[in-house]
Amino acid sequence: MRFVLMMVFAVCSIAARAQSDIWKRVNPEFDMPQLRSVTPSDMQLGAIARLLRQRDSGDSWGCEGSEFDDMIKGLKFEVLPLAPDHEVLLAQAGAGCARGGQGANGAMWLIRFEGATPVLMASPKDGFNGWLYSIQPSISHGFCDIVLGWHISAAETGLSYFRFNGKSYVAVGSATRTQDDDKGKIISAAK
Repeated sequence: MRFVLMMVFAVCSIAARAQSDIWKRVNPEFDMPQLRSVTPSDMQLGAIARLLRQRDSGDSWGCEGSEFDDMIKGLKFEVLPLAPDHEVLLAQAGAGCARGGQGANGAMWLIRFEGATPVLMASPKDGFNGWLYSIQPSISHGFCDIVLGWHISAAETGLSYFRFNGKSYVAVGSATRTQDDDKGKIISAAK
């Protein structure tokens, strides 16, 4: 029994240290990349709408029925430079049910196409919400890691670190970015 408890403690310590280490590489100053806006073709838009309706309907920030349809029509698309061999689209919800009251936090999806078929890499169901904080140089399964921000106040931002696991992006860490005396500081949630 003592051995099992020691192993659990060791694994928890390693996990906490690993989460803390990922935040050492994240710039505490806003590091949002410049992205290229794109307009998917009508065929691609239809395929994306079917995919999102199938995957996220009724769970995307409380949008249902015609609200969900309006949210899909208002999506903003940008290309994320996550992998040299794949064009990945960041779809962000516009105003309405899928965007927070102050406008910064919102529902987001990562989508890439395999031929004419859209593949969902991340969605609000996966906790992929807020706004794009940074694209990290670290790579997992061929795709760059991503940090999302969540506006809390003028001096505080929640951060979520996402890593590609070969199928989808999953959150592997969280932290808080604080602003004090014009300097940002990231505090890992693992402490």
